[in-house]
Amino acid sequence: MLLYTDGVTEARKPDGSFPGIQGFTDSIIRATAAGELAAEALRQLSHSLVEGQDDVLTDDATILLLGWLPNGSG
Repeated sequence: MLLYTDGVTEARKPDGSFPGIQGFTDSIIRATAAGELAAEALRQLSHSLVEGQDDVLTDDATILLLGWLPNGSG
């Protein structure tokens, strides 16, 4: 389960563009399709969000990933 606040989807890039929910989901899909673990894809996305805001967020930007492991796995 992936939960996120509106600060993630409403963040602007340094060029002023607004990727929105489509850009958010596209980046996750591209990374996981390339074999990246979902947690790592989200870590990279969160770093790019902060860097895109010159390391100062003007809105909350929270991402929470919950995973389930069946009994006996790990």
